[in-house]
Amino acid sequence: MSVIEVTNVNRSFQNGKETAHVLKDINLNIELGEFVSIMGPSGGGKSTLLYLLGGLDMPSSGTVKINNVDLSTLKDKELCRLRNEEVGFVFQFYNLVPNLNVEDNIALPLMIAGKKKSDYKDKLDECLRIIGMEDKRKLTPRELSGGQQQRVAIARALVFNPKIIFLDEPIGNLDSKTGTKIMELFRDINRKFGKTIVQVTHSAEAAQYGTKLVKLVDGQIQSVSNIER
Repeated sequence: MSVIEVTNVNRSFQNGKETAHVLKDINLNIELGEFVSIMGPSGGGKSTLLYLLGGLDMPSSGTVKINNVDLSTLKDKELCRLRNEEVGFVFQFYNLVPNLNVEDNIALPLMIAGKKKSDYKDKLDECLRIIGMEDKRKLTPRELSGGQQQRVAIARALVFNPKIIFLDEPIGNLDSKTGTKIMELFRDINRKFGKTIVQVTHSAEAAQYGTKLVKLVDGQIQSVSNIER
């Protein structure tokens, strides 16, 4: 069952009189429970594609559907709700709020949606357990290592129990040992909880944690292959 369908997608940007064609005729289906790694050289359009998949940007032409819904047909409010509640994002930079503790950073999507944190106590406890930081819930980001901060960002992406999680260079700021632990955590989340994960990465090692590899070169899909686990 396809949870993401990309059909004939193009994305271009106008820069003065020049037009930059960043993505060209992209067709891609992502199935429920897959862990897709998108790889390719810098400037090849990987992050642009990820932003289109997650509704952070819209294609110049073509369609992106999540669960059979064409994202371009959604009103701004519906798109905001989808990005906050139905999908999760983890970026290279952790984007934590410095003056909020771990628990409140994780609960941020709930607050944005106008939910009561107290109604989600069990979910918050579960997220803290998944990232192995139950004993650090009252610490602020400056008291945490980079790897711990990224774990908090992962828990924040999980708090609404989304079916799909998008990762943009999730270990780009981490040393190799910490990066390996974070990738193992993503693999566990994919396997144990059946989350569909789509990651953009420069790292061949990080890509191998996925189930499918998409190679993107000069804005075009060069190949799609299964990864043997």
